[in-house]
Amino acid sequence: MTNKRRIYSSLLLLLILFVLVASFYFILHEADHDCTGEDCPVCALVAVCRNTLKTVFAAIILAVASLAARRFGSTVFSSSSRENCGKTPVALKDKLLN
Repeated sequence: MTNKRRIYSSLLLLLILFVLVASFYFILHEADHDCTGEDCPVCALVAVCRNTLKTVFAAIILAVASLAARRFGSTVFSSSSRENCGKTPVALKDKLLN
């Protein structure tokens, strides 16, 4: 099961990298094209490529930030929960006779 997941995730990564490289290449290649005016299909495709790059980079930034927050949060909360884990009235065998 893990081998299939690893293969699928590798294929997805390769697909994303291909989209990024193709978008970069198209934008660089068509940067100085002969524009036909307001309804230029090349300009429209360059805009689509730019939006794709913005979206992928935003997703990468959010993924890195969430992984960092998850890692930092787990170290902070796990250390505090370990300290307070044994300090309950039941664990300390206190009688609550009020």
